[in-house]
Amino acid sequence: MTKSKERTPLIAVYPGSFDPIHNGHVDVIRRSVAIFDEVIVAVTYNPHKDTALFSGDERVEMIREVIRDLEPRARVDKFSGLSVDYAERIGAKVLIRSLRAVTDFDYELQMAQMNKTMSPHVETIFMFSNPRLFFSSSHLIKEVAGYGKRLPELVPEIVIERLRAKLKVGEPKDLKR
Repeated sequence: MTKSKERTPLIAVYPGSFDPIHNGHVDVIRRSVAIFDEVIVAVTYNPHKDTALFSGDERVEMIREVIRDLEPRARVDKFSGLSVDYAERIGAKVLIRSLRAVTDFDYELQMAQMNKTMSPHVETIFMFSNPRLFFSSSHLIKEVAGYGKRLPELVPEIVIERLRAKLKVGEPKDLKR
């Protein structure tokens, strides 16, 4: 009789600035949890260079609220430095990168190749965002939110409220024709 070996859980890291998290990110996280044993949403920050709207702690807190229903398969952490170094440090075998359009691909491919050179045992996988969310980006969402627009189809309600408070934007006005 042979002893069965327990398989090591397959841990994936989904790194990014998530400033703020939007539904394109959430879609990738939800689909990743269906594939991997554990997905760590890793908020990148550099306390000396960070020009993000939300602090690293604020981003972590928002993401925790948004993905609470996915615990314990998904969790949030923050780190500074290279994603591949973070993945190695926590024992992850996969980096998840999301693609919205062809314009993302060149940069992401270069980064994946560099990561592979530095750490050959960490794989990078690419996941396309849901096609209805291809155009969404944290940058555009912040810009539009600054004008008081609500984007419930693009951003979780928790994030909409945090954006309004951070940008000091009142209730959106209904424009009647």
